[in-house]
Amino acid sequence: MKKSILSLIMLSFFFVAMAQKSEITAAKNNYALFEIGLQTKTPIKKQLETLELAKANTDKAILNEKTKDLAELWAYRGVIYSSIAVTDTLNKSNAESAFKTAQEAIVKAKSLDAKSEFKQQIENAEKNLAIMMQNKGVAAFAKKDYKEAYTSFKFISEVMPTDSLFSMYTAIAANSAQLYDEAIKYYAKTIEINPKNPSLYQELGRVYLVKSDTAAALKVIEAGRAAHPEYMGLVYDELNIYLNKGEASKQIAKIENAIAKDPKNKTLLFVAGVAYSAAKQRDKAEASYKKALELDPNYADAIYNLAIIYIDRGNNYIIEANKLPNNKASEAKYNDLKKKFETELSNAIPLLEKARELNPKDVNTLTTLREVYVKTNKLEKAAEVKKALEQL
Repeated sequence: MKKSILSLIMLSFFFVAMAQKSEITAAKNNYALFEIGLQTKTPIKKQLETLELAKANTDKAILNEKTKDLAELWAYRGVIYSSIAVTDTLNKSNAESAFKTAQEAIVKAKSLDAKSEFKQQIENAEKNLAIMMQNKGVAAFAKKDYKEAYTSFKFISEVMPTDSLFSMYTAIAANSAQLYDEAIKYYAKTIEINPKNPSLYQELGRVYLVKSDTAAALKVIEAGRAAHPEYMGLVYDELNIYLNKGEASKQIAKIENAIAKDPKNKTLLFVAGVAYSAAKQRDKAEASYKKALELDPNYADAIYNLAIIYIDRGNNYIIEANKLPNNKASEAKYNDLKKKFETELSNAIPLLEKARELNPKDVNTLTTLREVYVKTNKLEKAAEVKKALEQL
């Protein structure tokens, strides 16, 4: 008899425990129905109705002393509320309220789930919130609300710390919002996750330049060039830094070494021409541009820069001529220098005309061509170019 009474007591405890967890079970079952609805493309209204039932189950369970501190409850509460947040695209306030509740549930679930039994549910909840924040971030970026976009993408980056894509989006949004320290942080993080993208080094270097930290920019560029020696964007940026510092000659040796390894690289030859020009080594610059044009006769930048070499050389001749004393003894020398001036400008004209043909709306090319036409007394052609400039 005593044994029978003991069995009844044990059975009653079992049913009490089952009753206490019934709301969690119901929440799980309703959430499972929601997942089936997703797979079968059930209308969103019906999906939300199922989620509301699951939500109500967790609301009741957190009021129960026996279940309110169960990791299972909070993990499923997080995934259920996060599903509401991402699914309810019509009721913004409901979605945002669910988002906040899901965040709170995720924090609670993590604190209770010491054995990581419900890790999957917690991760799914975080991914749901990330989807919602992705939508917000994309919409904010499209509206040029870069601070809002940054906040949204930062949330995702923290939820998915090894996802280089959202780390990069966070960096881009921060940079666009002029949050330069944050941009530096997230570009650096993205490079750490995915060092295979050379443009990340370039963007990080440019953010440092905005902050006038040239030393840090050069350090990043050097690291990028070591990892991606073929990426010419970094070569350009490094050269521009030294050009702005008036130290282009420091780059010449690096560029020459690169050309020795890759003599058919037209871009390296062009960069060498720029460096030589900045260092006043115009003959070497001319040779470099010509080599680049042998590889690509339609290389517009090289064509234009070669024309500038001839124009500068011609201008130097006429400056020298104008310094001569105005007397009979200097006449022959003056005429010789004037002839050299005209020859150099005549060499520049077909190049500028070719550059115009390749880039008919380039203001620099048109302006320079007009000036050369005027200096060579080709006034009708100068007037035509002037008209083309006015019509841009």
